[in-house]
Amino acid sequence: MDISPLGIAKVIIPNLPFIIKSTILALLSRSPNASVQDVITEVIVITARPMLSTPAAILKSQIQSQIDWGVWGQTWIAKYTIPRPQDDFSGDTGAYSARNALVKAIEKLGGEQNAFDLPDVVDVQAEWTGYRNGVSIFARRPNIPEHEQYKMMMREVATNGPTVLYFHGGAFCLMDPVTHRPTTFALAQQTHGRCFSVRYRLAPQDPFPSALLDALIAYLSLISPPHDSFHEPVPPGKIILSGDSSGAGLATSLLLLLTTLNRMGINCIRFHGVNVPINATEIAGLAITSPWLDISRSLPSVTRNIQYDMIAPPSSDYTVPYPNFPHDSAWPAKSPRVETYCEASMVTHPLVSPLAANKEHWRGVAPVYISVGWESMQDEAEILARRVHEAGGTIIFDGYVGMPHYFAMMPWNEAGRTAFANCATFCVEAAHGRVTRRSFGLWTNKHGKSESIQLEKLGMCDNERKVDLDDFLVNELLENQRRWRINLERSLRDCEKTRQ
Repeated sequence: MDISPLGIAKVIIPNLPFIIKSTILALLSRSPNASVQDVITEVIVITARPMLSTPAAILKSQIQSQIDWGVWGQTWIAKYTIPRPQDDFSGDTGAYSARNALVKAIEKLGGEQNAFDLPDVVDVQAEWTGYRNGVSIFARRPNIPEHEQYKMMMREVATNGPTVLYFHGGAFCLMDPVTHRPTTFALAQQTHGRCFSVRYRLAPQDPFPSALLDALIAYLSLISPPHDSFHEPVPPGKIILSGDSSGAGLATSLLLLLTTLNRMGINCIRFHGVNVPINATEIAGLAITSPWLDISRSLPSVTRNIQYDMIAPPSSDYTVPYPNFPHDSAWPAKSPRVETYCEASMVTHPLVSPLAANKEHWRGVAPVYISVGWESMQDEAEILARRVHEAGGTIIFDGYVGMPHYFAMMPWNEAGRTAFANCATFCVEAAHGRVTRRSFGLWTNKHGKSESIQLEKLGMCDNERKVDLDDFLVNELLENQRRWRINLERSLRDCEKTRQ
């Protein structure tokens, strides 16, 4: 996606007649989606869809999406870099380093699906975000050091407020904490807490498991701050793992990683010379919106919800990668891949696609909040919610009829505002241990009317869905998508060898 003025114009101008026609029909309540979408949502969807479905060179898009336009108004930002830990496995203490522990979990969950390059351990940049009270929206950021920015921010954070460990969306290859400052600011404001927004490494330059390693290091830095950190240790019971879209998938993978390590008997990690206890059951909660939990995009909602969503479905041509990005120095990879994020054989690894984790993997996890619309990722969100519930966990399922991907992050309507407020409320309640288990979720329409659905029926046949997405069918669909990717990737690499 090229978000330069020229790039936007090249996509929008040819589609302008259709956009104008659709807008008029929406205003007259005569459009195909009028019964489930408000006018603004419809216009945004039909405008954004051609932009998102027009691939641009990855490196150019990354640069565009990482521009820092500065900090102003009612936002506190304190930039901090987590220093790279030097630890390795300690035979004396039996503690693994973060990287070695991650590798052990990948091997445990993956079986024979372990095709990845071991990532370097690097410094991880992040931003503390808080609400700045008593200033105008045009106020400049104080010209003081970063640690002083943090101190000023903490004066306005509630003593028992949650700490939200936030991972931005962007298909694992785009976006940045700077693009998500409005989101993390709003979360901090509504929770009276603070956000720690992570600049994790992006694909394709740094494929799986680089981002997950950065996420693990960010979590460890919260509970066991390195020397010269701005913050004091944060109790796990005050930490909410959170994110949107691919960032929601990363947050979910982090929770699954920590849970898996505990099941393997790895209960502490060596981090900056300290054996840091990790207990996934102590984490306050997981709060995710429009989560991308299936890299392979295997499930029926990918095509069923085309008319409601801004994200176009993948190509049915299995002879070329999708999206077929224009070539640049970042893509294709030196060893050709089908997916930017991982090797083809890894698309169904549970730490890549948490949808691939069965319900037993979710037994004993922290409370989970999920908001989702009628978007391409609806089915995978419903199935995760169902599995967490069936495993005995606490799940707050918050669905919105007709809403597209990312709706809760851009609250242009009542559904978005409600979903975001519900997410913030969950963060507060989870940080105080007040989230209780329930047997039902909610679907809310554009008029604000909600209908309950039993959690065990999520992902099952209904008026919109024609098949039961039971675990057997889901696994079969995942494997089908994995298989053609492996074949295509093998073909691409054979061609590359021939050219050499």
